[in-house]
Amino acid sequence: MALIETENLVKTYRLGDITVRALNGVTLSVGNEEFVVLAGRSGSGKTTLLNMLGALDMPDSGTVRIKGEEFINLSKDARALFRLRHIGFVFQAYNLIRVLSARENVAYVLELQGVPKSERHRRADHWLNEVGLGDMGDRRHDQLSGGQQQRVAVARALAAEPDIVLADEPTANLDSGTGQQLLDTMRHLNEVHKTTFVFASHDPVVIGAAKRLVRLDDGRIASDEIKR
Repeated sequence: MALIETENLVKTYRLGDITVRALNGVTLSVGNEEFVVLAGRSGSGKTTLLNMLGALDMPDSGTVRIKGEEFINLSKDARALFRLRHIGFVFQAYNLIRVLSARENVAYVLELQGVPKSERHRRADHWLNEVGLGDMGDRRHDQLSGGQQQRVAVARALAAEPDIVLADEPTANLDSGTGQQLLDTMRHLNEVHKTTFVFASHDPVVIGAAKRLVRLDDGRIASDEIKR
């Protein structure tokens, strides 16, 4: 059984008097331990597809299954609980809680999961060390560079031990060197910890790091290629 399966996904949006079809019959399967990049120009549907995979948005028609669970059959609260247990997110804007330290940001999702405090801190420190920030747990966001903040976001996503990490333009606010370092870290985590990663990006750095590259155009899959 595939980790992620979509079948004939269709999604439209209204922009004033215009109807935009963001997804137009997308069928995709992603297995365990993959490192997949959804690429395409602006408006190709890659971010919409990523949001569907994370149950952040629902299709007009078609199906999405994670670990065999079909999201459309779940209530809003059940989808939120499923995301908490199975999916990690890395957003373009980092989305760190400003009043919390790096360690507290990473531990926050574990608190939502009901993990005891001592275990939360142990796991937070472990994942900060994994992304190269082992000595920065007490720093707040204004004491961290953009690249360091994004690494905290990656550690937060992984601390909950999700089945899949979804990353939407994770290098967009980083310079090319910092972006490459972040992608190297994420590929290492994929290879060592076997976590599945799916990215939505048009950044050549992210595309170059792909082990599997899925290109979208006008809401359809234009190509699907295994890289390395």
